[in-house]
Amino acid sequence: MTKEIWFINQYAVTPDLPGGTRHYDFGVELSKAGYSVRIFAATVNLALRRQIRDPGEKLWIEEPVDSVLFEWVRTGVHRQNDWRRALGMFNFSWNAFHTGLRQDVRPHLIVGSSPQPLAALAAYCLARRLGSRFILEVRDLWPQVLIDMKAVSAAHPAVWMLRWIERFLYRHADNIIVLARGSVAYLRKKGVPGERISYIPNSAHPKHYTTRRTREEARLLYGFRRFTVIYTGAHGPANALHTILEAAVEVSNEPGIEFVLVGDGPTKPGLQAQARKMGLNNLRFEEPVPKSDIPDLLFAADAAVITLKDAQAFYYAVSPNKLFDYLAAGKPVLCAAPGNVATMVELHGCGVTAPAEDGKALASRVRSLAALPEEKRCQMGARGQWLVYSQFSRPKLIEKLIELIE
Repeated sequence: MTKEIWFINQYAVTPDLPGGTRHYDFGVELSKAGYSVRIFAATVNLALRRQIRDPGEKLWIEEPVDSVLFEWVRTGVHRQNDWRRALGMFNFSWNAFHTGLRQDVRPHLIVGSSPQPLAALAAYCLARRLGSRFILEVRDLWPQVLIDMKAVSAAHPAVWMLRWIERFLYRHADNIIVLARGSVAYLRKKGVPGERISYIPNSAHPKHYTTRRTREEARLLYGFRRFTVIYTGAHGPANALHTILEAAVEVSNEPGIEFVLVGDGPTKPGLQAQARKMGLNNLRFEEPVPKSDIPDLLFAADAAVITLKDAQAFYYAVSPNKLFDYLAAGKPVLCAAPGNVATMVELHGCGVTAPAEDGKALASRVRSLAALPEEKRCQMGARGQWLVYSQFSRPKLIEKLIELIE
């Protein structure tokens, strides 16, 4: 009998949308291995912050995408990280739970994915109601990351609630998947036995990085005419994109360098206003693009940048999806992030690093990278691609997930 696997992830997307396709890719690979897969995702896209599927009066709508069934669950829209986003999290989780109850099959396994802890809690409740196994996937250490970013006080009532949910899920999950190695020690300190923790990091699917255009065609399409440093992804407090603006100021007298920020998020309007105030003519903002367009976009650029806040949790417990996109596309990486992320870039020689939130240092690294012969930059990119193919390929990592399922 075919085993049914469910993923509950508010922010899961299909390749025609901006965002991370981890669960879509896993679903396709699991289907090849003989499993049936459903992904419960929100009708509101996190990057676009608008409805991308219309369920009408229904609680959810079902859409087959390749060999995976997407259950698009009705969710409220938010524009900022305010009470409306919190309400949307509760709204999705409640509706996902009831959507699951109304399916005509009982899953063998339900995977509840954070950072949205209420969605993971809904997945646990659904698993217990349906008699399924439950795996918790820890993408970010909520609420610890919020505390370390100083986004909320450790004494805030919401933190107490999130701590309770965190402890509850750690205690009751049959297994726990972490995306960052450093999260293992954190969970062990919380009392989770090591044998219940599995490391399945973020990754990329090598086949998805075959470009459809020549480099000249791609550069013409996106209007890249200088040494282009690109950022793709969320524009939020954790991403510390002010670092890129500060770097752009430092190199503003060098006409051969430009920065392009692709994506959206709650801090984008403020960053745009700040860029106008600084008079930056070597930096521009672009709208989010579908995941399927990322390979051509990165192919057109000369280097890719990742920035994160200098927050303690980011030293050991983060696995940025965009980093593996950059590596798979063969781009040299400019890494202004703390801890393990920077260590990986340095260790494997696939880019250059700068301290987190240090715009001057980042500008210096941009200058040095732009001054390198193109052959040297290509060698960095090739080392990044080999790293993905050898250690962070989704078809290979799916074997670890299958071990947990079985």
